[in-house]
Amino acid sequence: MSIRTEVELTQQARTRLRRIEGQVRGLQGMLDKLDGCCENSTPCDHLLTQVLAVRAAIEQVGLIVLDIHLQECILEGVEVDDAKIKELRDSIKLWSRLGSG
Repeated sequence: MSIRTEVELTQQARTRLRRIEGQVRGLQGMLDKLDGCCENSTPCDHLLTQVLAVRAAIEQVGLIVLDIHLQECILEGVEVDDAKIKELRDSIKLWSRLGSG
């Protein structure tokens, strides 16, 4: 796995943030149309599902920013092969899943 450049990572984060922005607008629209959920919890269930999707997407942006920090701040000038970078990334992703429960 090759090291992704800061430009590639930044573009990936921007793309995800634009998608999240649309999801949040969708949430606002769903909330505006919500007419309680006393009889039928489906609207609330859909709304909560979308909130969880936005949260997961934000966490992914955080991982991208962490990747940029890792490459540009922590490992800058340090000789590390691509296999070790992949192991480090995989470990960070695994660790991030522990907090997503």
